Amino acid sequence: MKRMLLTALILAVAIPAFAGGNPYITAYVSFDGGVEVPRVDPQPYEAGTVYICLKDVDGGFTTVSLATELDAGVSAPASWASLLPGGLAIGDWTTGITLSSTDCMVGDFVCIAEGSLFYLGAPGEVRIVDHPDYPRWVVDCNDEVDLYCLGNNGGILVDAVETGEECGEPVSPVEESTWGGIKALYR
Repeated sequence: MKRMLLTALILAVAIPAFAGGNPYITAYVSFDGGVEVPRVDPQPYEAGTVYICLKDVDGGFTTVSLATELDAGVSAPASWASLLPGGLAIGDWTTGITLSSTDCMVGDFVCIAEGSLFYLGAPGEVRIVDHPDYPRWVVDCNDEVDLYCLGNNGGILVDAVETGEECGEPVSPVEESTWGGIKALYR
């Protein structure tokens, strides 16, 4: 009986530690429907399209939360639309929005939003920023919360400023060391 209780306790603690089917999911801005094209050089008073996409969506997702920013003078205010099936959107694009899909979205990349721009001629950026209540949340198809990494923003007439985030495999919080170095700590 004690072993069964101990096993149940270990599983109850360990299973949430492995929650989330998308450990490496990355959000990015693109000016070409899915392919990572982080810069565009339009003529003034030209219409254009910008996309917000997720890549490395191995475990699938149904919901994502984010917000957007657009530098002043770059474009008339963007007109955003959800590209997810069902099109459920709660909130505002500039103050925080949550997009939900009626299907489990899986793939190497999935574009979740499309913005219509009208370029005014000034250089600047389109940025993905954190939702104030649900920062970087991606809810997978098992209703578990994952957090996305920000790959790149989009530059208009300029290269987008680097996000400084290393997306992909998570960085180990433990410094690499040799066994001799570890033994030396305890002499």
